[in-house]
Amino acid sequence: MTQAAPPPPGVPVAVAGVMLAVFLFAIDATIVSSAMPTMVSNLGDIELYSWVFSVYMLTSALATPIFGKLSDLYSRRVLILLAIGTFVAGSAACGAAQSMPQLIVFRAVQGVGGGAVYSLAFIIVGVVFPVEQRARMQGLISGVWGVASVLGPAGGGLIAEYWDWRWIFWINLPLGILAATLIVVGFHEERAASRRRSLDLGGATVLLGALMLLFYGLLVAANQLDLVTVESMVVVTGVVVLLTLFITIEGRARDPLLPMSLFHIPSYSRFTALSLLAAMGIFGIIGFLPLYVQGALGGSPALAGLTLLPLSVGWTAGSIAAGQTSTVWGYRNICITGMTLMVLGYVPLMFLKDAGGMTVMLLAVSCSGTGMGMVNVTALVAAQAAVPFRHLGVATSTVMLFRTIGGALILSIMGSLLLQRMNAAFTVIAADLKTSVPAPVLQKLLNPQNLLDPATRSLIPADLMPALTAALVNALWWAFLVGLAAAIAGLVLSCFLQGKRSA
Repeated sequence: MTQAAPPPPGVPVAVAGVMLAVFLFAIDATIVSSAMPTMVSNLGDIELYSWVFSVYMLTSALATPIFGKLSDLYSRRVLILLAIGTFVAGSAACGAAQSMPQLIVFRAVQGVGGGAVYSLAFIIVGVVFPVEQRARMQGLISGVWGVASVLGPAGGGLIAEYWDWRWIFWINLPLGILAATLIVVGFHEERAASRRRSLDLGGATVLLGALMLLFYGLLVAANQLDLVTVESMVVVTGVVVLLTLFITIEGRARDPLLPMSLFHIPSYSRFTALSLLAAMGIFGIIGFLPLYVQGALGGSPALAGLTLLPLSVGWTAGSIAAGQTSTVWGYRNICITGMTLMVLGYVPLMFLKDAGGMTVMLLAVSCSGTGMGMVNVTALVAAQAAVPFRHLGVATSTVMLFRTIGGALILSIMGSLLLQRMNAAFTVIAADLKTSVPAPVLQKLLNPQNLLDPATRSLIPADLMPALTAALVNALWWAFLVGLAAAIAGLVLSCFLQGKRSA
């Protein structure tokens, strides 16, 4: 397999620019959360609250495979500058938004640029560094994500409280320009002469349609009592039809968007599957542990955020550690260790009533985060090493897309299961409370997210709270069981991975 040449002297400057661009994308995924109450009070339309987050992640996921393929066809330098420009333009527009619908549209633009930046960052590292150095550099870039996830919520709250929430987005303008400048100065690629190729527009259109339908279905399912409904069946059927059509198109295309032959490479397909399972395991904790801290333990939003801090720190540490040791210790050993840590992190979540308090919980999430950091970097580097160099871009972006799908999938399944279990318990509880609790309050209690609202909690009779808390803990146990099953499946798969880097 043809390998990239050793990095030229200017590459450290370019890597600094790439890391800064990744930092901006990563921090914008979390910084908005703590500033949203202020933004909603200014713009209105609270019913559109969740779309500010969802549309950003959706469009970033949709951009991943497209820019991954484009990076194999055209100048990666031009593409990442275009991506940064799109992200900066979206950020400027978000800061100038005068309504919630405008903010959502501009967040979609920002997500396209950010998703492209994120995938191109790992692709560029794979291009300019040889295999034995990739893991270390990928680990450092993954560590940037961990740092951003720690600083994001705190930074958003401080800017909204002491400055102006619009600067959450406008701060990206000078930093984005700086990142682009560093890349222009430091990254000068030499592309080998080859026949002219074009983007598979038919395949791209069908794949985008399938992904949009899939993410829509997962978003809706996360807030439904029943996973099997007429709407969900229509969505599943549509996704299957579109994916079947996509595979057919790719099999006939002269230059396919996603060569199906990649999945015939055992190492690549297994590490890609592991990325999906690992994402399911970690996002099960990220998505629902704050609900346990606030809803069941009665903790504050600040405490819920603090609970995830060790996870972010562990993720960063695990990424850096894996990057330093993967070429010596081997891919399989690191992935087995990482998935074992993630499984161990779920153990206290299986004993929520007697978990040993917050100290044990913090140790558990730190353990899970460290495991994810190890698997996250190792699986990506191993997948890159398993494919021909000419497919490095699309192979990298596909692994990242599977991670995103894994996260969205587990949140959907766990969210629906949580509502089912809460509804079953609520039916029993509500039968004895119809005369003592107002109907509107009873209806609010059906959704466990409302237990996070101080105004709603204040309306709950004191003698009812223990029953609701117990119901929530039971529902969360079943939800976390699904996340644990995904982590165990990832651990089993890790045992069948290739031990050393690909030849």
